[in-house]
Amino acid sequence: MLKTFSIFIFCYFHLFAVSAQKSHIKGVVKDSLDKNGLAHSAVSIIRASDSILVKSTRTDSIGYFEFNGIPKGDYKILATYPKMADYLRNLRLTDTSNINLGIIRMELKSKLLNEVVIQATKNAIRMKGDTLVFQADSFAVRSNANLQELLKRLPGIEVDKNGRIKAQGKEVKTVLVDGDEFFGDDPLLATKYLKANAVDEVQVYDKKSKNAELTGIEDGIKNKTINIKLKENAKNGYLSTIDLNSNGSDLGDYGGMFGVFKSKLKTAIYGTYSTLNSESKINNSMRKLKGEDYDLIEVGDDGASVMYVSGGDDDDDAPFSSSGLPRNASLGAHFSDKFDDNKMGLKVNLKGFNNRNVNHTTADAQELLPSGKQFLSSGSTDSKSDVSRESIKGSYTYNIDPMSTLRVSFGASQGKTNDISGSTNKTRSDNGLQISDNKQRNQGKGSTETFNGNINWSKKFTKKGRTLSIDLQPENQHVQNTENSVNITNYYDINGVFERRDSIDLKKENTGTQQSLGTRINYTDRLSDQWRIEMGYSFKTISSSSNRIVLDNLSHPKQKIDSLSNDFRFINFSNIGKLIVQYNYDNFSISTGLEATQTAFELNDLDKTTDFRRDYLNLSPRTNLQYKISPSTSLYFTYNGYMQQPNIEQLQPVRQINTPLYQVIGNSALRPSFTNSFNISYNSFRFASDQYVSLDFNYGFTNNAIVGTELVDEFNKRISSFINASGNNSISGNFSYSKGFSKWNIRFGFDMGFNKTNSVAIINFTENKSSSTQYNFRGSFNYYTSNLEFSYVPSANLMTGKSSIGELNDGKSISHNHEIGGTIQLPYHMEFNTTFSLSFQPANSSFGQDVNTAIWNSYLSTKLLKSQSLEIRLSVNDILNQRIGYNRFVGGNIKSENTFSSIPRYVLLGINWNLSGNFMNKNNSK
Repeated sequence: MLKTFSIFIFCYFHLFAVSAQKSHIKGVVKDSLDKNGLAHSAVSIIRASDSILVKSTRTDSIGYFEFNGIPKGDYKILATYPKMADYLRNLRLTDTSNINLGIIRMELKSKLLNEVVIQATKNAIRMKGDTLVFQADSFAVRSNANLQELLKRLPGIEVDKNGRIKAQGKEVKTVLVDGDEFFGDDPLLATKYLKANAVDEVQVYDKKSKNAELTGIEDGIKNKTINIKLKENAKNGYLSTIDLNSNGSDLGDYGGMFGVFKSKLKTAIYGTYSTLNSESKINNSMRKLKGEDYDLIEVGDDGASVMYVSGGDDDDDAPFSSSGLPRNASLGAHFSDKFDDNKMGLKVNLKGFNNRNVNHTTADAQELLPSGKQFLSSGSTDSKSDVSRESIKGSYTYNIDPMSTLRVSFGASQGKTNDISGSTNKTRSDNGLQISDNKQRNQGKGSTETFNGNINWSKKFTKKGRTLSIDLQPENQHVQNTENSVNITNYYDINGVFERRDSIDLKKENTGTQQSLGTRINYTDRLSDQWRIEMGYSFKTISSSSNRIVLDNLSHPKQKIDSLSNDFRFINFSNIGKLIVQYNYDNFSISTGLEATQTAFELNDLDKTTDFRRDYLNLSPRTNLQYKISPSTSLYFTYNGYMQQPNIEQLQPVRQINTPLYQVIGNSALRPSFTNSFNISYNSFRFASDQYVSLDFNYGFTNNAIVGTELVDEFNKRISSFINASGNNSISGNFSYSKGFSKWNIRFGFDMGFNKTNSVAIINFTENKSSSTQYNFRGSFNYYTSNLEFSYVPSANLMTGKSSIGELNDGKSISHNHEIGGTIQLPYHMEFNTTFSLSFQPANSSFGQDVNTAIWNSYLSTKLLKSQSLEIRLSVNDILNQRIGYNRFVGGNIKSENTFSSIPRYVLLGINWNLSGNFMNKNNSK
């Protein structure tokens, strides 16, 4: 036995030693003219058989590089340096190869071009600085394929069934074409309508924030971006589609769009109409059209610390509800162009929409109070909503000279709402006796007008790193609404016997305005090769008003109810100073600084003739650390501290009432809160093996958090307000891994995470500390060829909840879901797709019934005409007719169930005529 074991050990280590024998390569990259070492040159090892990148590195300060652990085989070594011609050499490696390439002399491109014309073949994948570049023609796709199909073939890139893109494990929110927005920067528009054979390169990189790009000072904000570089003969094209889908009666999804892009000119018009819960496919593509983004000078309604957020985005222009029975229509137009040798640019977007929705909802809840009493409530609501809005957004850019730019951004919109709702609600005690019931009907309408803009002048000086930027931002908003509310509330004694009734009939007239003017000056300078500094000053003044008049419709003549009416004014003056210092050394960067906001504001209650004046000094420290372990592996640490002021709704000391059972009273004595937020993240992507790893950890806590208080009486009548309290904090973590096998067209991955939140609230003068913890798992498996796609995405969620005042149950809830889908290409240009969405919510101590659903969708389509531009599709949604509008919640002292209207099984017949294409010569369309 011992002899056999010894032989096994010997063979094992012998095999291990043999397998560990891999080759070694080294060399030095130098300038052939000056004989100097070229620091930070990019050197790559590329597999000769398929041009896949195996390893890459950068030379040190004297131009030296080396590679270890490369398996035997045929390779190419590529060395690149700016303004130098590429160096390319074939290598054949054995297990024991030890190659010293000596000095690699790089020639200037200008010198070579004067002597000889060189033709070269680009590699399928290569690194260009911090940008990962894919050569499009190196990845085979079927004829007439769109850009989405090309992206699915690229290592490290995922495209789901809804067109959402992930690159290196992160969601891609911006897709550019030749470095510019393509009718906006929405990924779906460019990837759906651009043809794959028009693409030269696909570039993937982390785009910095606009402030970081201008100043060179890192702020920790990164946006995963894809830039599509078109072939020279494909930079002009058109987008044209008509999409008609109907069940022959009341359900349909219709849209049309026509757009042209020619060099810098881009113009488009579109229209949609849909009666489905899901958005129109065309509207989903076009809704991101927007004007120029800019950083808002944001100090909150009442003087919070400065926060930089993107302005000009119109994601909230057309809200879509995931529940109910909708009728949504929209129209829009886009124009953008650059003139005078790209010195001037103009972008304009027009949009209008009308969203109508009918919904029936139910709600059942159980709540435990500090006294040990339990309330069981149930109710239902029928509602109709009608929301419309028209908007214009745009920008004008003028490059005054190569170093300075003037940009004027603007936006204006007006909207109207019209809502009708009727609801009933009943409350019982834990012994089943009636406590109270309520019937209510509301009808209201309102209007909103807004204007905002930004004027920016920025300049880069001849000294590298020195910049100056000045912003001026006017904003104005006016809101007006009227509501009639009829309410009947019945109260019952401890034996469940009717005791009394309250009837109210109110008319509410609310008018609010907000006007603000802000300015910002930002200056950066490079103190040395390692040190940079950023200094800034901002000023913003906000003037807000809220005039609420509540009339009693039951009185003759109608009487104003003083206790519910209020005329409130708010004026804010904020001065913000900022100082940030950044240190860079090799692959390490750290920036740290402080923003100090001096805020003075006045609260004027004109009805009660009382005034409040307050002054605060808000300090907001921040630190951002980045260590680039390799070109594809990074470690980040960020800390941010910021103060948050209470808003005008929380401060205004007046009761807000729709029903006697629920009232809200503001608290003018609220103080600002301070939040500390920490984040550590690690990201690594090995494009040679198509492997991605991500670790993320977050922790935050808030002092003097603005929390809710409630007084609940024996009839379940609630009076809510706000106070300051400490104890709110959260901690979360996530681990992600994905791996691709391009040889077998397979990719799999998984995400594991947790999130724990602790919060404080006051119920009947008793502090309630509640804790909620969620554990999540999500896996994914994808297989893709030109004829077959298959995906499986399982997920599971475990949630626990605890409460300091007591618990209704063990507070645990678990659910798991399974998304299975596939698409197969059939003869005669036919395509079959089917998806299963399986959801399981097992019974638990809170809910005694399983809720399991299986949603099965399928479609069969065929493409006609020589260009396959005409598609006929038959689709069936929810074949098993199991769709239900339902969700449930389990907390420590609360549990609830809710239902809502949803659209059951339906069949659609669709015709899609897609004339999108590129103005290309046939002989260049390969």
